[in-house]
Amino acid sequence: MKKAKGILVDDSLSEYQEIARVATRTALEAYEVPEGYRDRFTLRTVFEGDIRIFELYVPGEGPSDAALISSARVHVRTRRAEVQVFNLEKRKHC
Repeated sequence: MKKAKGILVDDSLSEYQEIARVATRTALEAYEVPEGYRDRFTLRTVFEGDIRIFELYVPGEGPSDAALISSARVHVRTRRAEVQVFNLEKRKHC
């Protein structure tokens, strides 16, 4: 981390975001993503100790109507990601 104007900045955030993006994309392959969802995905980043959490939402009409799609937790020390998927149906295998 580096300090910018008195604020600590995590200069590795883009690295963690890329780890989360790849892990999330892989996790979502097992699920049906409704038409139009991907174009509306909104990313939220949360800092929780040594973990960076990247949450994908589909916005609703109001904040309480937003649908959480996935949560990718990236561990800063190990750079490993754990992804949970919500509000989507698993793909049916033929």
